[in-house]
Amino acid sequence: MSEKVKKPFYKKWWVWLIAVILLIAIVNPGSDEAESQEKAETSGPATKNDSKGDGNKKETAEEKKKEKVEKEEKKKDEPKSFAIGDTVNVGKMVYRVNEKSVANQVGPKVLPQKASGQYVVIDVTLKNDGNEAVTVDSSFFKLKRGEKTYEADTMGSMSANQSDDGNIDNSFFLQSLNPDSEITGKVVFDVAPEVAESNDLQLQVQTGFWGTETEIIDLK
Repeated sequence: MSEKVKKPFYKKWWVWLIAVILLIAIVNPGSDEAESQEKAETSGPATKNDSKGDGNKKETAEEKKKEKVEKEEKKKDEPKSFAIGDTVNVGKMVYRVNEKSVANQVGPKVLPQKASGQYVVIDVTLKNDGNEAVTVDSSFFKLKRGEKTYEADTMGSMSANQSDDGNIDNSFFLQSLNPDSEITGKVVFDVAPEVAESNDLQLQVQTGFWGTETEIIDLK
């Protein structure tokens, strides 16, 4: 009988199988661990950034809300601006300046009233929006230029509202005005010529004799 020849160990199939497994292990060490770590690093910062992003959004919304409130408060504090032709509510009284003019004299042609300086004539409509009659007077009106205030000329105002036949209508001199009624007339101010011709005059109107509420109308 012939003896069976043994194969060298490196020619056995299971040796090569073990070698391949070892080679794979050496080439990709800790692949599962690396993959897990990569997932953790990817998910971790994203969650943090998302949280930070939500905080920024909240902070931005609060800032916008604060800015809106500040703008509204600032708008309330700003003085209202009215011009000729505007309807101006002051308490229960409603004013509207129709026209502003300058003259050396006012009144009927026969007996006009002459200005010491120059007249500023304001044509104005006044309505009583309250529930009781109001005694209207020219003292309801004041002419302003910067810090200076000019009172209405009573005689000039009466004369300006007097027609050529001598009748006086709506003189704004202690005239009773019932609720829902309105009157239109002229209020006159006797001022220096340079004041009369200036372009920064304003008319102050008020609720009544006490002037607890006032508004300013630009006469440009």
